[in-house]
Amino acid sequence: MKIKLICCIGLDYDLNLIPHFTKHYSKYNINSYHFILNKSSEFNITDYLEYFNNLHPIEITFERWVGEFNAIDKIDKLNNIIQNSEESHILLADVDEFQNHKKIIKGNYIWGDLVDRETEDGLFKELNSDNIQKQFPIKSKKSGWNNTIKPCVFPSTERLKTSHYITTSYSGEPTIDVDHYRWTNTRLEKSKNRYDIYTRLNKEGKTFNGGGILDTHDSLKIINQLKPKSNI
Repeated sequence: MKIKLICCIGLDYDLNLIPHFTKHYSKYNINSYHFILNKSSEFNITDYLEYFNNLHPIEITFERWVGEFNAIDKIDKLNNIIQNSEESHILLADVDEFQNHKKIIKGNYIWGDLVDRETEDGLFKELNSDNIQKQFPIKSKKSGWNNTIKPCVFPSTERLKTSHYITTSYSGEPTIDVDHYRWTNTRLEKSKNRYDIYTRLNKEGKTFNGGGILDTHDSLKIINQLKPKSNI
């Protein structure tokens, strides 16, 4: 079993998560990595390589994506990586998702259940280099999502429908916990940006291959929670 980890990272908002993410996944039997680095403005990949120093010197591919982020293009880019992968299996993770596997990852399909991680006081924290679990020690379901199950590891013959769905459906298999570090100090600005982009793209008729539209509800809920009087 050979595993390729694939991840799309937004450099505008999630830069401080990268060292924690790479430290976490470096302990597993991952054979290669493919990172899509997204930024709204021009950038050089070499300016960000220091954030990936925790990874062992194995095969690492960086793909540059300049322009506004949206989940539809993200899924297309990830599916292109999967389709061209030589590894037998894919580990899919967003940069704020820390999957808690046993020491050796094995199994044709591994499904995860997202568990939000919060600070003790419930405030949004700017990440530093300290242990991320101690910075966000509280486990919760703060996001309030109806579906927190997502594919973590799967054969490279699969294709993504969205970030939470692949060709093969979840059928009640056992899950692993996935620590979800989304409640950082950039959450509000990221949600506002995503809401604006997704609202416009929905009006323009952009859809996933299956016909689904981009989700604006989660971003709007966060905006209303954090800035209830903001004029969107």
